Amino acid sequence: MKSASKRIGLGIGICALASLLGGNAVFADDVVKDAESLWKAAGFQISGTVLASYTQNFNNPNTNNNQLRIFDTNANSFMPSMAQIVFERPANASGSGIDRAGFRARLNFGADARFSSARTNYQPGESNKEIDIQEIYGEYIAPIGNGLKIQAGKINTLIGYEVVNAWENPNFSRSFMFGLSQAFTTTGIRFTYPFTSWATATIGLINGWDNIDDNNRSKSFEYLVALTPHEKFGFSVYGSYGAEQTNGNTNGLGTATVNGCTIGSAGCDPQAKRTVVGGIITFKPIASTTLVLEPYYGNEGNQDFAPGTGGASGTGTGKNARWNGIIAYLTHDFNDQAKPNAFSLRLRGELFEDAGGARTCAGSVNFAGGANTCSGSASSGVAVGTANAGFVPVNAVGSGTPQTLWEGTLTLQWKPVPQLQTRAEFRYDKSDQNVFLRGGEATNNQQTLAFSVAYLF
Repeated sequence: MKSASKRIGLGIGICALASLLGGNAVFADDVVKDAESLWKAAGFQISGTVLASYTQNFNNPNTNNNQLRIFDTNANSFMPSMAQIVFERPANASGSGIDRAGFRARLNFGADARFSSARTNYQPGESNKEIDIQEIYGEYIAPIGNGLKIQAGKINTLIGYEVVNAWENPNFSRSFMFGLSQAFTTTGIRFTYPFTSWATATIGLINGWDNIDDNNRSKSFEYLVALTPHEKFGFSVYGSYGAEQTNGNTNGLGTATVNGCTIGSAGCDPQAKRTVVGGIITFKPIASTTLVLEPYYGNEGNQDFAPGTGGASGTGTGKNARWNGIIAYLTHDFNDQAKPNAFSLRLRGELFEDAGGARTCAGSVNFAGGANTCSGSASSGVAVGTANAGFVPVNAVGSGTPQTLWEGTLTLQWKPVPQLQTRAEFRYDKSDQNVFLRGGEATNNQQTLAFSVAYLF
């Protein structure tokens, strides 16, 4: 009887515990479902990407760097390229009240963050940190006409076809034009208005190119006009204008020279204006094929670093710098990219001229993240094999390398499932200067083969 009583008591206890745990499980499920409902009702969204890559440089440069590249700079090496988290609540133009307000915070970790962080000066002096807040802004769609979108904060630039995120571009590697002559992000306020379903205009007042902290006492403006008169054809014009060079402000330190930049010298003129203008022409002859053409022009006063032309060489005021280029993209999807086993072919051809040497090889662009090393050349006055542009600070005063670059890139993309993007890419770079390395010797070309894997969630 005692043994039977124990068994009955144990059975009752187990049933009670099971009932209690079951009740808690049901309660926990309800809490999760309620949280999910509140999250969706509030319009919050979380997404992200994890990207890894490998790049083989057939020149086998002794610096282990791919010359004149941005992001894909490590030769013959695996790279934990990026882990990105995006937390946002997109504004809804058709909503009312709070539905018209939104925000975005995009946080990057990994090797790619070195370069975007270096360029945006988010943490001056600590550009080797592998973390970068790529975007952080709030937005509101005012109920004016078709809806005036107002955004304030740090936002991806309006300039150019390519963007920081490799998986959002047609190819894995970035073009010379994007990496060397265009802003990554801008910080300020931006207004966007859709006049019709096929015509939208945007204008922004910004600190300047990639500047979190304004480096002078003036603002620049950026603009974009996007037209899509037909589903098979689109045309956009973008640009920016304003003073981008530092004013040499020393914050009361009592010197007129900051980071090698002396007020009034080339590369340090707060009155000099930078003007860029470009276009994006898109044509879809058939649903599976897209052609894109991007012409681009840039000019900046007192910024020419060619030897013997500017303050950098001690001969007086620098001349205007000029850089320009044109890129053609071809994308062909062999099947539906939203379904498993999706294949795609992407081609890119580019011609880029840095007429004054201001944007390449010891020009004024900040490559503190380790990107854009050059072998050196006779025109640059730098010894062959020297990574002369790898660690040049912003607005450095020195002789640049005027040159014309071109590249051809072929990318094969395969998505075994829609969330997993894999790419294999061959690229050939050429210059009219010996700015690349073959082993330890300067040469005018380099060839790379890259593989990348990106998981999007």
